[in-house]
Amino acid sequence: MGNPITTARLTAELAKSHRVLMLGGLAVISHGHSRPTFDADIWLDPSPPLEKWSEAVFALKIPFPDLRFLEIGTWQEISNDDFGEVVERDGVFRVMGASQPLDIFRDPNELRIEDFDEVWNRAIPLDDGMRLPDVIDLLVTKQDTGRDKDTQDIVFLEAKAEREYFEKLPGASGDEAVKMLERFLTPRVAELALEHPAERVRSLAMQFLQELAEAGNPYARDLFQSRKTD
Repeated sequence: MGNPITTARLTAELAKSHRVLMLGGLAVISHGHSRPTFDADIWLDPSPPLEKWSEAVFALKIPFPDLRFLEIGTWQEISNDDFGEVVERDGVFRVMGASQPLDIFRDPNELRIEDFDEVWNRAIPLDDGMRLPDVIDLLVTKQDTGRDKDTQDIVFLEAKAEREYFEKLPGASGDEAVKMLERFLTPRVAELALEHPAERVRSLAMQFLQELAEAGNPYARDLFQSRKTD
């Protein structure tokens, strides 16, 4: 029996000629979180038209003819004729036949196809040719899934993003700080932003805390009230 196809070989094959971003559990693990994962997830550059994008995917079957493409949820094999329709509808499909399942996204959760270039440019290059999304972009993909494992990933990713902001925000210019807060903002980050020398940064933090306070967040309410009376 020959060597089994590994998922790493599949993604490396795609990354030879296409932009590929790592997503899912492997991406969270790559950011430093210790947790198991059953499958692998990638975002294959969605900028080509769907027909060209599909051709890139089907090219995997040339070196790896035993691969099967399955519809997410029903786990039925997708025919060549139905492939484009399924991807257009679901934004993702599953590849079976390698060492672990591989989910290939064209349109991932909470990110838009037109976001790919920005996410790619912010991402960290990996040795296999793929890139790892930065912690905030990865955090976005974990929102509103309703899955326990994603809730745990969110806690880890938010904590890591906060640590990065605590390092960078105090020394950021006003413009840089505003852009940072527009991407990611928590009560702890808002509290830090209240100490920034730029008034618009402090104003943005106060607005965020007020909105959270009105929504019933006790930490934000107490912080907002204390700073409002300063």
